[in-house]
Amino acid sequence: MKKNILKFIHFNILLIYSTIFVSVIFTDFAKSDNKEKTVFYKPSIQDFTNPERGLFIQYSPNKNDPRPPLKVSELQKLSKKNITLIRRIYLISEFRNTPLSSSFLKKVTADLETARKAGVKVILRFSYNWLGGGPDATKERILAHQEQLKPVLEDNYNVIAFMEAGFIGAWGEWNKSTHGLGEDPQARKSILLKLLSILPPERMVAIRYTHHKREAFKDPFPLQSSAVFNRRKKARIGAHNDCFLASIDDRGTYSTTDPEEIARQKAFLQQDNLFVVQGGELCNHNPPQTDCPNALAELAQMRWSALNYYPPEEDLNIIFQDWQKQGCLSEISRRLGYRLRLIESSLNQEAIARGKIDLQFTIANDGWGNIYNPRQLEVILRHQQTGKEYYLVTAENPRFWHPNTENVVQIKANLPPDISQGNYQILLNLPDPHPELYNRPEYSIRLANRDIWESNTGYNHLKHMAVIPRQNQDSYSQKNSFRLRQRGEQI
Repeated sequence: MKKNILKFIHFNILLIYSTIFVSVIFTDFAKSDNKEKTVFYKPSIQDFTNPERGLFIQYSPNKNDPRPPLKVSELQKLSKKNITLIRRIYLISEFRNTPLSSSFLKKVTADLETARKAGVKVILRFSYNWLGGGPDATKERILAHQEQLKPVLEDNYNVIAFMEAGFIGAWGEWNKSTHGLGEDPQARKSILLKLLSILPPERMVAIRYTHHKREAFKDPFPLQSSAVFNRRKKARIGAHNDCFLASIDDRGTYSTTDPEEIARQKAFLQQDNLFVVQGGELCNHNPPQTDCPNALAELAQMRWSALNYYPPEEDLNIIFQDWQKQGCLSEISRRLGYRLRLIESSLNQEAIARGKIDLQFTIANDGWGNIYNPRQLEVILRHQQTGKEYYLVTAENPRFWHPNTENVVQIKANLPPDISQGNYQILLNLPDPHPELYNRPEYSIRLANRDIWESNTGYNHLKHMAVIPRQNQDSYSQKNSFRLRQRGEQI
């Protein structure tokens, strides 16, 4: 009798531990019942490429060639360093008193095509002086040159990440203008508005000194959520700080050396940069200000998306050496711009039997910045055996997935009546919306999770399986329905 009791107790203890163990394992990966399946995703700390963000390489004029041509083979090597951005500076000093030549315009077009072939995007700037100083041009000449550039920008904006305002003053940084343009608010405004008019509305212009933005619109307030992504001029102007961490005022980036006023200007950028791009470069080795603790704090506060990387042969690479030794370089490389991470997703199984997809997922942005150019979110259904794909372009705007937020996205859509029955994988796609880049995985966004990225398609696998029965055409609704994707189709 005692043996039976002991066996009974022993069995129940084993049963309890087994239940707990199975429960824990199950919770780590997925939970399900007859109605809903939930998948939890493991984060990744890997540094990998994503478009329109991160460290960038600058291609600037040199003593031997003011405009050395870009090379596909050289640009393609950048992806091995997790770099997808370059900054291209065009020195146009010989055109101070003449129109831009057709050969120069063809060269710009050729460079942008080279960048497109290589799978990178370009930060553009034009300047009348670079090495050794020299004059800039008159307002009238600048406006005429901008008008000449309009067709080039319209035809190639898809490979432009953003433009820096350029043209005025030394290095195109809007200071030391030999024609007084840096001190002329009306001239600055005319040149800025003209640049916005020649650049397609899908792209932004970054300005060197943000007080110039406030002055141009006579508006001291940063962008708010109700004012953005409607192509208003103010909502298309970001910032580039070309002396980041160089001094108390970043050598003129802030219009004062008063700490309280600098704090107010930084607060302006912190809010404004929720909706516009922030880029720039380092210009002075200035420890401890350039050391990791301060660098990380300021990159996060101003929501940086793009920062110039100095290769080892350049003097300012010493800052990156410091960051490597101090242990923050990998974090900076990972967190510049957006870094999107899936937390969990749930699929309603019962809805599928009714001809619908009912999907919900939670996504976090662990980066310092946000997606600043238009980007769509698609849900893909892919037949496990045939590979046939159906896609849904959602109404979700990923540009509202702000830094340090978790965002719950709900997808409710109809299945098409002619969809083949079978098992379908469910995937997320965040492609470049331009038709020329839409089917190129290197321009799609990769999520920061383990084992979900498909490098050959640019899709992110949700690890759900939708078992779709034969559909009832009588209950079919065309509204908000998945569509069959033809091979090579461009949206």
